[in-house]
Amino acid sequence: MPNPIDAAPVAPGPPPAIPLIDLSAPPARVADQLREACEAWGLFHVTGHGAPEELIEAVHAASAGFFARPRPEKQALSRSRDNPWGYYDRELTKTRRDRKEIFDIACHAASGVAGAPFGDDTPWPAEPRDFRPVMTAYAAACEGLSLRLLQVLATTLGLAPEGLNRHVEPAHSSFLRLNYYPVEDGLAAELGRSDLGIHHHTDAGALTILHQDRVSGLQLYRDGLWRDIAPVPGALTVNIGDMVQVWSNDLYVAPVHRVRAMTHEDRYSEAFFHNPGYGAVIAPERPGEPPRYRPFGWGDFRAGRAAGDFANYGAEIQISDFRL
Repeated sequence: MPNPIDAAPVAPGPPPAIPLIDLSAPPARVADQLREACEAWGLFHVTGHGAPEELIEAVHAASAGFFARPRPEKQALSRSRDNPWGYYDRELTKTRRDRKEIFDIACHAASGVAGAPFGDDTPWPAEPRDFRPVMTAYAAACEGLSLRLLQVLATTLGLAPEGLNRHVEPAHSSFLRLNYYPVEDGLAAELGRSDLGIHHHTDAGALTILHQDRVSGLQLYRDGLWRDIAPVPGALTVNIGDMVQVWSNDLYVAPVHRVRAMTHEDRYSEAFFHNPGYGAVIAPERPGEPPRYRPFGWGDFRAGRAAGDFANYGAEIQISDFRL
C-alpha cells in the first residue's frame, strides 16, 4: 500500500525556482543566500563550486560505463551487511525496494578509527579502467566543496567558521554514490516492480553534493505536494542532511525527497555524502538555545541507517528518535 507521502500529488506547472548560489560572490552575500536557502528549502544549486567540468563529465562517463557491464560482473562486487561499499541492486528505503542500481565508494580511511562500524574496502571494478582515479579525484573535489559550505553554514548558526569542523576533520566517513535509474528493472520478475527510483527520505549525514544528468527525476516534498527539481547546467545541487538539522536545532530542516521511476529514458546521478567522523557525538550547536535533541553517536546512527538500506531489519533509525 503506498505511503501517504509518496501518494501525494505532484505540483502542477513548471518546477519551482530553487535558489542558485554563486560561490565566487562576496562571502557575506554567499552566507545570506545560504541561510535563506536552508531556511526555505534545505536545498539549493551552486555554481563557482570548483569542480572542473571535464572531471564531472569523466565521472559521468565512467559511471555509465560501469553500469553497462553485465549484471553478473557487477554483482561480483556487491556490498554486504558488514561492508556497505560496492554494487547493489536491491536497496530499500524505509523498507521499500527502490528501482535503481548503485555503486558506493568509501571516501575516508576507517582503519583503526574508534567507533567505526565499517572499514573502507571498496571493491574497485577492473572496467572501466579509469574508474578508480576518476572517482577518487571527484570525491576530493566534493570534499573540498563540502568543507567550504560547512564553514559558511557554521557562521549562519552563530558559530566561528571552524565551529563544525571538529565533526569532520581530520576524520570523516563520507562516501560517493553512483546511481543508475533504468527504465526497465532487470530484477522485476524476481523481486517485483518498484514504483519509485528512490522512496521518500531525508539524507542521514551533513551535506549531499549531487550531480544530475539532463534527465529530470529528483522531487522534493513541500506543503503537501511533490515538486520537481530540475537540473541546472553547470551547477551542482546541494541539500542539507539530518546532522545539519540537529546542529541547527531545527532552524534548518533536512528536505524530504525522492526520485521518480524512469519511464522513457535511463537516468544517472552522482551523490557525494559528506558525513561526520564515526566517533563524532552529534548535538545541537546553536549558542544560547535549549537543545531539542539529546546527544547521540554518528557511528551508531550511520550503522543503523545502512542496515535498513541493505535489508528489512525493521524501522530505520531517525533523528526523531533522539528528540527531547
